[in-house]
Amino acid sequence: AVIDYLFCAAFLVELCVRLWGWGCYEFWTHEEDRYWNSFDFFIVLLSTFDTVLSAADEGDSPLANISVLRIVRVVRIVRVLRIIRVMKFFQDLRILLAAVVSTVKTAGFAFALILLIMYMFGIAITQLVAEHIVEQENAGSPIDADNDLLFFFGSIGWSVLSMFMTITGGIDWKDASTPLYEVSGGLAAVFFLLYVCIMSLCVMNVLLGIFCQCALDTAASDKENVIQLQLMEKERFVKTLKNLFADWDETGRGTCSIEAFEKHMMDETTMALLRSLEIEGRDAITLFDLLDTDMSGEVDLDEFVTGCITLRGGAKAIHMEKINGMNKTITKKFEVVEERLMQICRHLGVSVKEAL
Repeated sequence: AVIDYLFCAAFLVELCVRLWGWGCYEFWTHEEDRYWNSFDFFIVLLSTFDTVLSAADEGDSPLANISVLRIVRVVRIVRVLRIIRVMKFFQDLRILLAAVVSTVKTAGFAFALILLIMYMFGIAITQLVAEHIVEQENAGSPIDADNDLLFFFGSIGWSVLSMFMTITGGIDWKDASTPLYEVSGGLAAVFFLLYVCIMSLCVMNVLLGIFCQCALDTAASDKENVIQLQLMEKERFVKTLKNLFADWDETGRGTCSIEAFEKHMMDETTMALLRSLEIEGRDAITLFDLLDTDMSGEVDLDEFVTGCITLRGGAKAIHMEKINGMNKTITKKFEVVEERLMQICRHLGVSVKEAL
């Protein structure tokens, strides 16, 4: 009873704090959490009502025997799993769960395909075994009831089960195939070995590849994971550039002159490092001019890092669109200049060619 009171008090305090923090309107209308909030409010309300009645009636609450209420109250604790979505520590677990959920539909079709293949081979092998059993009875040497042949392939159900255990590690395929060697001159054993080859070498490997691809696609499309990877990549990129600039700063003033820049750009190791960062530095003077935004003749750390981030990689669509916009702006300005020049020439009574 004490534990129930403690849990009830904890849930009630949590609900009150959330109501105070969210505000009544936001608590009931928030797009993502309004259903959870309504569910919490309902459960805490019933739990508090039950606790109050239990205390008043000395433990005999009219709600005490409602097992559904107790189950729902326990289910509420499942909300703790939502911590997986928000805590960075559980990022890998969240991606793993998302990958498993994303493969549920594929797993259903895969299981249906496996069941269909097992059923087809099961019918064929069971038919051959049944004919073999009849032949043995007609020959006066019936098969014993505890024979492995009847145990593994005595019916279609047992045949399908034996095939399932064969590919999932329940039994070794050698144990299941041995009784089939004498059935129809070994034809049943050939069917069984063909089934093992198809399932082990083809179907299972293809399904494994599909599941892995689904998991990779899920991890790649995970928004939080993509953001985290981008931030980590940028942090690594900036750290590498800072270490490189620290090696170039021979004077300790936090700047690099054009002479030192050209000298270091002649180094093959530096060039290889810049290429690994997707920065082309074959023309050292042009690269230095692009980095020296304040035209001071020297590049400091901020200019170097910011410029390298801007120049990283090839031209993107946004860069091409920016150039296109600048080209349109310059064209309009030239048209205005041309119009003004023509007006001046007409005012002076000379042609444009004479003015030029």
